[in-house]
Amino acid sequence: MENLQFIRVNTLKISPEELKKRLEEKNVVLEDTFLNYVFRVKISPFSMGATPEYLSGLYFLQSISSIIPSIVLNPTKDDKVLDMCSAPGGKTTHLSQLMENEGCIVAVEINKNRLKSLRSNINRMGIKNIIMLNTNAINLNKNLKFDKILLDAPCTGNEIKDSDRVKTKRDILFCAKRQVELFRTAIEVLSEGGQLVYSTCSPEIEEDEEIISYILKTYKNMELIELNKEDFPGINVIDGEIKGTLKVIPPNEPFFIAKLKKITK
Repeated sequence: MENLQFIRVNTLKISPEELKKRLEEKNVVLEDTFLNYVFRVKISPFSMGATPEYLSGLYFLQSISSIIPSIVLNPTKDDKVLDMCSAPGGKTTHLSQLMENEGCIVAVEINKNRLKSLRSNINRMGIKNIIMLNTNAINLNKNLKFDKILLDAPCTGNEIKDSDRVKTKRDILFCAKRQVELFRTAIEVLSEGGQLVYSTCSPEIEEDEEIISYILKTYKNMELIELNKEDFPGINVIDGEIKGTLKVIPPNEPFFIAKLKKITK
């Protein structure tokens, strides 16, 4: 299956027009997307992860599917944001970019080795509004409160991201249990009126729609904010099994996205 390659321009450091010009002068062929700061790499005579522009933080290699959750969360520079599972930092640094490097993002990562890649990408991209925490997000202090939360949950993955991975029913159910535990913490630390985006890169309904269904039935102070697939032209997006949720399908990297709001009981 074709692995489409995209770059997200770091607009904190350079304009999309200037970066596109610099790369095209090096015979990189780029194609526009629905976002003016995201390009598809059609042809490159070299590795896009080894250019001076990449190493100096002018862009991030990121699937266009994984760019959607941050756009849907739509944080502002006045928000206090929580990214619950943040390494290697694609969505985290995108959130910072959307916030114009202002406000505050608490980026949680349980794996100490993966924290190194998160730190490296934050530094490379010139990000200044992120606080990193090396802990299990489930154990966050419940007295903390956030305006916006991104829960890009650990999942069983997909064949585009890892073509050699063989997933079992046991793997799926293990991930689903952990996803619910993370969701419970997210709801506790979300401010009233706050918004939460839940996403996975798994196409499995047990990790996607069934999680949302359980949350909506269990927590009466959470309501679904409906998303519209027409907001993402040029990407293979379909409606999820629950109205208002979205699924990205191949040839783009599979992704599930849902947005919820915490309301007064």
